[in-house]
Amino acid sequence: MKKKMIAAVCMAAVSLMVMGCGGSAEAAAQDGSQMGLESQDTAEESEEAADGAAEDAQGSEEAADGAAEDAQGSEAASDGADEGRTEQASADSEPVQLDGKTISILGDSISTFRGHNPEGYAVFYPEYGDVKAVEGTWWQRVMNDLGLTLYKNGSSAGATAVGDSTGTEDPLCACNELRIGALTGAAGACPEIIIVFLGTNDLLNGVSMGTNDGTMLVEEGEITTFSDAYTLMLDKLLANYPPAEIYCCTLLPVGDYGTQTPYVDFVTTDGLTAADYSRTIVQIAENKGLVVVDLQDCGITIDNLAEMTTDGVHPTADGMACIAEAVKRALVGR
Repeated sequence: MKKKMIAAVCMAAVSLMVMGCGGSAEAAAQDGSQMGLESQDTAEESEEAADGAAEDAQGSEEAADGAAEDAQGSEAASDGADEGRTEQASADSEPVQLDGKTISILGDSISTFRGHNPEGYAVFYPEYGDVKAVEGTWWQRVMNDLGLTLYKNGSSAGATAVGDSTGTEDPLCACNELRIGALTGAAGACPEIIIVFLGTNDLLNGVSMGTNDGTMLVEEGEITTFSDAYTLMLDKLLANYPPAEIYCCTLLPVGDYGTQTPYVDFVTTDGLTAADYSRTIVQIAENKGLVVVDLQDCGITIDNLAEMTTDGVHPTADGMACIAEAVKRALVGR
């Protein structure tokens, strides 16, 4: 704008010089006036153009600021999403702890270890099989990994679900008064978790299945069918330990003792296998609203039974690890 005003002044000076060289004063004044108006118009136009340019620049700056804010918002959203994913991944990778919760087990030889079962109960490990340290058992792995406290491992080798339910001395019947009443902690404290892992010996002894789906009442006395015994056992656990969360394990595949490895399924005289007993366990447990731990799908199969067990029944350390993982998943709800 300043340059245009200087140009206008110079033009006026030139006009004065022309006037001095014989031009009229009126013409000079008219020309000067006209040039002044043109200069003013030019100056106004220039100023308007400059103002427009400034407004455009301001608009561009505001747009740029808006874009920067949008980018910043997107970046923040992205950071938040990344943070959420990181936290989720961290939560998934961290082991779930059940610190402070107490647990008892009602089982057979697969859950025994000398020095960790009640006096008078028969044990299998570590004298037999290849699990020589208690840390290798499925239940000790579970407790160590989840921070659980053991109240009572009420497991006895050779135990069945069937038998005299009124007995107070025989640890081989899992539905009797002795076994059911021996799961408390100090001063009769009720465990918060009870895991039931029984039925393998019923299968091996060819015990009849029966027709109880868990909804029929069973009278106390000599119980001869698996479904009645399992139903009564759970009814008594629910009555004796109402606050406890009860988990029912299905059976592992069981290999036929008389076959060469690889094993084939052990089959009873009624044509039943571990899978059949497991289906009954699932039906009874679900009808009572209890959680099932599916050991039929824990990684131990009839095809790898020679590696996962020492005799087609009792797990090796690798087999124990498979059981432990399935139980842990059930306990933490995964």
